[in-house]
Amino acid sequence: MERVMIFIDGSNFYHGLKENNIRTNINFQKFCDKLCGDRRLIQIHYYNVPLIQSVDPQNYQSQQRFFDMLRKTPYLALHLGRFAKRSQEFRCPNPSCGESLSELIIKCPKCLTEKNIKLPPFCVEKGVDVNIATDMLSNAFDNTYDTAILVSEDGDFVPVVREVKRLRKRVENAYFPQFPPTFLSQNCDHPLISLNKDYIKECLLPKHF
Repeated sequence: MERVMIFIDGSNFYHGLKENNIRTNINFQKFCDKLCGDRRLIQIHYYNVPLIQSVDPQNYQSQQRFFDMLRKTPYLALHLGRFAKRSQEFRCPNPSCGESLSELIIKCPKCLTEKNIKLPPFCVEKGVDVNIATDMLSNAFDNTYDTAILVSEDGDFVPVVREVKRLRKRVENAYFPQFPPTFLSQNCDHPLISLNKDYIKECLLPKHF
């Protein structure tokens, strides 16, 4: 029997649901059983990044309850990355001054000490994409699956998809339908899995969850 392993890019999947006006309270056991069909489900890998409690305590608690629910899902392994702070480039409010930091040093050095041009840092997700890629490749190399189902629309996964296919494994892509097709879906095996409202509705938890 064909062995299937599912890899879910959690943040990408969540935002895809929101952008397509689909409820986000998914029963992941039903969802993955539907993705797998009559094949043998080996394991589900779900990847996400915990919110920062001090920044967003309410949504942090909600997310933690969601993670607890995932941990109780059969065959599911939860992989958590982290947020890393990144600084933004200085911008000068003076229209006659250069905008970049290098131009400020030359044209308007006083602006470098002005508080009103210091932009707050922002956070980026770390440890998600690389873990998905590593797990897809290592499990393909170890021959633990025949088909990988990748739930994502991120074109950055195309190189790893090509390497997994070179190891004679199938890679199916579950994505939200759009035209033209995504770069990722164009590099995966057919048939593609269209995550439209009709597909998802059977996998929703009751509204009070």
